[in-house]
Amino acid sequence: MQIDKLAAMWQGYRQRGVIPTIHPDDGMFKGNPFLDDYDIVGESVLKVIVSILAIARKEAIYNIMDFGCGHGRGARYIRSLFPGAKITFCDIDPSCVEFCAHEFGGDAVLSSEHPSDIKIPGGMDLIWVGSVFTHVDYERMQILFDKLFAALGRGGILIATFRGHNTYEITKNDPIQAATQAQMLKDYEQTGIGYWPYPNAAGQVGMSDWGLSLASIERVVALGKRHANARLVGYSESGWANVHDVGAWTKR
Repeated sequence: MQIDKLAAMWQGYRQRGVIPTIHPDDGMFKGNPFLDDYDIVGESVLKVIVSILAIARKEAIYNIMDFGCGHGRGARYIRSLFPGAKITFCDIDPSCVEFCAHEFGGDAVLSSEHPSDIKIPGGMDLIWVGSVFTHVDYERMQILFDKLFAALGRGGILIATFRGHNTYEITKNDPIQAATQAQMLKDYEQTGIGYWPYPNAAGQVGMSDWGLSLASIERVVALGKRHANARLVGYSESGWANVHDVGAWTKR
């Protein structure tokens, strides 16, 4: 996308601002002692998207999916940057998709614990996946990647975040995390992939197996290499809010 067009979109977002309504059960907001982080992370979604659009050969975005939308930390920013786009909000928590679809304007699609069961509409120009691959093992990463990539239209862009090497270093240097997540660290060191299931995952909405993952650049890039029509257009270590790695692919 042309830089002048992106600049105009950014100026429009700044002028419009974002819808401020917060869901009472928004776990990313509720009880957060650093409320500025909510907005910083939300706007960082746009910074990632704009940086990818600047190098991808995609001049128009009409159809967007926010996969793993939660209660709208990123969705409210996506809606502001793309005021006229059709947005589909997808999450495993019904209250999340209902809230986002109502407050930010769009369609609601309920996700599933099993990625192969998710019904994702096709023809997407842009799919944003913030902090979903970060919580599943590599087998489910592959299934989910395939499902999302299949939903892209030609020239569509898939942007997803991962817990990469920087997160590995932080975890390794924290005595408590290093002890409780030792197997995940060991597996990452040996294979480039590690997974630690939350002890209380069954208590989360819709999830019986949900945890933390680590993925090396090589293993993330390999997700796209399994598709002949996938082109990697960007990879940034700690690119989302200076925490998660970001990978981006287009469909040829």
